[in-house]
Amino acid sequence: MRLRVLLILALASAFAAFGVACGDDDATPPTDRPAGTDEDYLRAICIGTSNFSNALLSKTNPDDIATVIKDFIAQMKALNPPADLVKYNDEFVKYLEDSVNEPTSLVTRPPPLPSSDVQRRIAALEPSIPECKDGTFFTRGATPAP
Repeated sequence: MRLRVLLILALASAFAAFGVACGDDDATPPTDRPAGTDEDYLRAICIGTSNFSNALLSKTNPDDIATVIKDFIAQMKALNPPADLVKYNDEFVKYLEDSVNEPTSLVTRPPPLPSSDVQRRIAALEPSIPECKDGTFFTRGATPAP
């Protein structure tokens, strides 16, 4: 259990320094449907992060972990995030894609983060999303509101 908590914290820390740019047109959500909610977006992040953490604990083959990351990528690409999270989602998908060949790099490489205002807004929702039981993805490293 302690190892799982440490891995989750390591993953959360890694996800706390986002900043990779992405120009992949396929990662841009369709604009012909309404944007999802902050809660929907956060739920997808928490489910994907949890699945990755579980894979780190239960999979013994890097290819099996990479499969979990590919599923996470597909989930994130399928989303139509709120307008102020679209660019961030593209960056996050690129970050995930860059890790497929070295799946454990997600634990050591810092991920992109949205702007501090958006990060604070999303972090405030973490306790209210059941899928975010270990909700520190956006809370960790968030700067307090002025």
